[in-house]
Amino acid sequence: MEKIEIAKLFKDGVMQTTMRRATFDKLQIRQQVNYRGRTQDEVFFQKQDGANVEFEVVRRMDFEPEGVFEITSVYTVRRVLNDEYVGQDIDFREYLRTLTANDFNMLCGNVFSSMSLIISQLTLASNGVPMVSPPVYCGIAAKG
Repeated sequence: MEKIEIAKLFKDGVMQTTMRRATFDKLQIRQQVNYRGRTQDEVFFQKQDGANVEFEVVRRMDFEPEGVFEITSVYTVRRVLNDEYVGQDIDFREYLRTLTANDFNMLCGNVFSSMSLIISQLTLASNGVPMVSPPVYCGIAAKG
């Protein structure tokens, strides 16, 4: 499949985002252990209903080795196909595999910023120190 630019594939400005859930599990902190924080994002194709295409966006923050906390934030992003692509047989699972980090930012709009804000608020409420995750797509291999 030839890669279609997101700006051409979807109608500009027609996007619906919904926060589905956020979980925050506080874990044990062991003394004398150096923890390394990880942030990873995944985007999954959910369904297509006519011109509407729905994706699930998941951000996970945790530590290596396991400890401190684990946070998961899940959003649904609904986009509307441009008229010329409605009815075409597009494999969106395969399409997602071709996208770059910048493409994911365009596909999902401000969802990553919203996830960053939610994570900051949860960590602020937990220990008084907000942890700010990147407000952009981090990718599955990103480690901080």
